[in-house]
Amino acid sequence: MTVRLTNEQEQRIQAIIHSGAYETVQDVVDAAIAAVEQRAVPGFDGTEAELEALLLAGMDSPEIPEGEFWSSVEHATDAMLA
Repeated sequence: MTVRLTNEQEQRIQAIIHSGAYETVQDVVDAAIAAVEQRAVPGFDGTEAELEALLLAGMDSPEIPEGEFWSSVEHATDAMLA
């Protein structure tokens, strides 16, 4: 994926790095994405670190067959409605 930044965006990122808050452009982008993810999860009251841990756990979890996934969703839904 290619992302084109405006001159202002590049200057803002460089200012963040020069302030010592982050070491690299990648670090700034990672932090920005984490902030967006946190806002995009309605009802999530945890911290950014907790969200990051949950996202990493999900990415590291083994892929399960689709049928098994939907079966687990159905079971969890049934349990919530009981």
